[in-house]
Amino acid sequence: MAISSSESAVIERLSDHYNGLQPIGQSFGYSQLLANDTRGERAVVIKSLAVEENTPTSDICCFEREIHLLETLNHPTIPHYIDSFSLDTPEGKGLVLVQSHQGGQTLEQQVSAGKVFSEREIKAIAKQLLQGLIYLHSKGLVHRDIKPSNVALATHGDSIGQATWLNLGTVQYVQAQRADALVGTYGYMAPEQVGGQAAFASDLYSLGATIIYLATGRHVSDLPRHDFKVKFACPTARLSRNFQQWINWLVEPHIGDRPVSAQAALKAIKYLPVSMLKQRLWQPTKAHPTPVPISSSAHDHYQPFFTKIQSRRSPHALELIVPAVGVRSHAFRQALTPLSIGITMLVSALYLISLLDLSPSMLGHAEGLAGLSAAILGAMGCTYSFRFLSNGLRYLCTALLRKIHIQIAADVLLISYRYTLGKSDYIVNTKRDSIYNISALPDGGALRNLTHHNRTQKGCVCYKLSIDDGAISRRDIRWITSLLNDWRH
Repeated sequence: MAISSSESAVIERLSDHYNGLQPIGQSFGYSQLLANDTRGERAVVIKSLAVEENTPTSDICCFEREIHLLETLNHPTIPHYIDSFSLDTPEGKGLVLVQSHQGGQTLEQQVSAGKVFSEREIKAIAKQLLQGLIYLHSKGLVHRDIKPSNVALATHGDSIGQATWLNLGTVQYVQAQRADALVGTYGYMAPEQVGGQAAFASDLYSLGATIIYLATGRHVSDLPRHDFKVKFACPTARLSRNFQQWINWLVEPHIGDRPVSAQAALKAIKYLPVSMLKQRLWQPTKAHPTPVPISSSAHDHYQPFFTKIQSRRSPHALELIVPAVGVRSHAFRQALTPLSIGITMLVSALYLISLLDLSPSMLGHAEGLAGLSAAILGAMGCTYSFRFLSNGLRYLCTALLRKIHIQIAADVLLISYRYTLGKSDYIVNTKRDSIYNISALPDGGALRNLTHHNRTQKGCVCYKLSIDDGAISRRDIRWITSLLNDWRH
């Protein structure tokens, strides 16, 4: 992995006290370095954020919030705060956080590498994370971004070690959440969190989705549903019936149907409540659960439930199709004015041209000269009317006929505009290594892709996809940003 100039500045600043500094990837703008603390003889993770002119304020707030939380919180699932400071980098000011590292890979990395967790191991991980949630919730904090890639698990031979959160920048006080801020990862967010507000029970839903991934290698969004309710089932030889029922309890779509607290969920992991046991007695017992196959495809996750974006998967690529924006769009309203002016000018021009009388008897009179002047004016009006009409038709085609195709291949990102009755116009054609920033703008209304080299005719190194470009919402922008960042890293 290439080392950026900001990472080089961090390495140079910390080389006296830390050695073996190695980049371990990025997470939504964070640069992360794995290192050894020569003073304490321990492994640490060094996070840095380059604060540039276009860095979203939300990223800075999340980074500073994580520093504050690590300083004040103390729990085995939470990394220990070691140091934090600011420094100057070639890109501008940089913020740095040094925290402890228990070792081990993320849950997502272990599943992708072929690790198959037993029920005993999954329960051990779930208990540790529930104890961490009990601690956070007791402080009035909600995590909001529990997912397999955000949990590191230390291993000691064949035994399970300590599970720890990797990023706490999304943690926030329940009462301090902004109604317009959508925080989390699609595929792991509870329905009420997609609506803008996360509760304590929202973390339990995310934990249930994470456990399902550990058991199957699949994401909740890929499981069969009935009335928006996840139907998770696998052979009892894989997971006991009680444990499956407990998992389905966590991922109930309605918040009132989930455990009332993390403490209640932890207690029920050993002994299911009587109400749940009665519920099983009422259910038919002859139905055999369909086994859920294990899959670790990198593209099978995060898609929102309510989206107009279509997805097509092939063995080598994922294609997202954003439909035309439609008649209730800014582009359609933009088309109305030039079309109206163009039609009015064209009708007036044709009327003026009709006044021309080319008979010899009229050319010598004032009426004939006036008709000739009107015809010349009408011809000029026709020329200008065509310009207005072409602009209006261009906006109209954009609103009604243009689709945006986003193709994500192994190492290439392609974005093109395709019209129903026309050819494709490629806007972005860049390699993954050439991309240096993919982020959503602070208001969530657009996605910005910055690349060193765009192999299209226009060659624009900055592409912006906004909610005015197609039938796409702010939630879709956040989802696509998350998906592209996961692919890029």
